[in-house]
Amino acid sequence: MKLIFKYFFNMLPFILMTIPIYIIVRMVVIKIKNKKINWYFEIGLSLLIFFLVGLLSQALVSNNRTHQTNLIPFIVLKDTYREVFKNGNINYFLINFMGNIIMFMPIGFMLPLLYKISVKKVILLGSLFSLFIEISQLFLQRGTDIDDLMLNTLGVVLGLVIYKLVDKKKKELVNKFKVM
Repeated sequence: MKLIFKYFFNMLPFILMTIPIYIIVRMVVIKIKNKKINWYFEIGLSLLIFFLVGLLSQALVSNNRTHQTNLIPFIVLKDTYREVFKNGNINYFLINFMGNIIMFMPIGFMLPLLYKISVKKVILLGSLFSLFIEISQLFLQRGTDIDDLMLNTLGVVLGLVIYKLVDKKKKELVNKFKVM
């Protein structure tokens, strides 16, 4: 739990710097479109944007410098097994394995919540965002890993599954978030 708070507090300055810029941009866009404000959508979009800024801050700006490139799929499974069961390092599983999945679940959940978008497009956008991060890390002395791309995409898919479950149970609430 301490580790989650550490990441959150590392993200916070980047998110706080984004807030005034985001508000100004959204006000301009709303003024140009001259549409009625859907507060559900605006709150959801702002949460998604702030989340993405926080995610990028940890993936691209963080001072966790490990420059390794792994282009061999499923190495993470072997590494996770070794770290958890042989070395007793549960943090490896929580951060490297589960963290990569959980950090991309909001993308799979929020995109279809806010926009009428196909499942394929959500998965494609989430995968492309992950690919952007992994390619950027090549130039930033950060670790680049094909397994991260796969785990991130799995996170997008799981976020979509959660969205579908919520949509099925709370259709009226979900529809309030859609762009008018």
